[in-house]
Amino acid sequence: MKKIVSLLFLAVAALATPPVIFESAQPFRSEELFQKLDEKGGGGTWMEWDADGVLDSAIAAIVMDEKGQICRKVEHGWLLNSPNGKKLFALLEKKEKGEKLSFFEIGKISTKKIPLDIKEPLQAQTVFRDYREKLPGLYVHLDDTNLQVAVRQNEIQFSYLKPDAQPIAPIPHFAMLSESQKLLEIQTRRDFYAYEYALMVQAFIASTRGLFNWQIWHWYNKDWISSAMISEREISAILSSPDQSKFVRIFFQKLSSGGFVEMQTNSHGSFLLTIRR
Repeated sequence: MKKIVSLLFLAVAALATPPVIFESAQPFRSEELFQKLDEKGGGGTWMEWDADGVLDSAIAAIVMDEKGQICRKVEHGWLLNSPNGKKLFALLEKKEKGEKLSFFEIGKISTKKIPLDIKEPLQAQTVFRDYREKLPGLYVHLDDTNLQVAVRQNEIQFSYLKPDAQPIAPIPHFAMLSESQKLLEIQTRRDFYAYEYALMVQAFIASTRGLFNWQIWHWYNKDWISSAMISEREISAILSSPDQSKFVRIFFQKLSSGGFVEMQTNSHGSFLLTIRR
């Protein structure tokens, strides 16, 4: 317990400035709440915090009590990497009959990698809250029917199948290029895959709740994901292939409890995320 309190004290001391606080005698209306988030976010994208996921020390200092437990009054939280480089954490709490929304400027988020895992037992109503169940085990996103999830006994597969009007062009005669040209093409494709990976994180992972132990921002942390991303050797093999439009794996990570997670793309606007357990 003494260790927890000490860590929280150090994290609190690292907070750059006092929080900006908004209070309401009644619960905030959704429009009002998200308007305040937009105003403070300056056009950035807020990432929802999962109270049951990995807890970074900078956030623990804000949401935990002296016993090392998340305060009961805590309702929701969001993290933002603002355009000016600062990190903001927005915390929504109960306050008597109303609510309090606080914005904290925080320091560095923990970079010590925590093994990836899914949180069993999964609660479908929580995990797929932004989906409707079209058929038993088949979920369709409420805002985009191209985004679907198939849940099977030992597998969960997210899919987004919508071909691009202008797909990425294949690289003809890659093997005949000079070494410098090959390296340039490999880096260009690597950057493209990184962009598609970010799209999949936003489409698949950010549309669920309570599926993985990682927070959304951990999926963007290079120290956590670099070893799981597609390698230069694998990209070179793809560019040397006569069929560069087939699905390829750009992310692969084993789960600590067994099984794995992989992301695939065909570079033509269609994506898959598969969880095997």
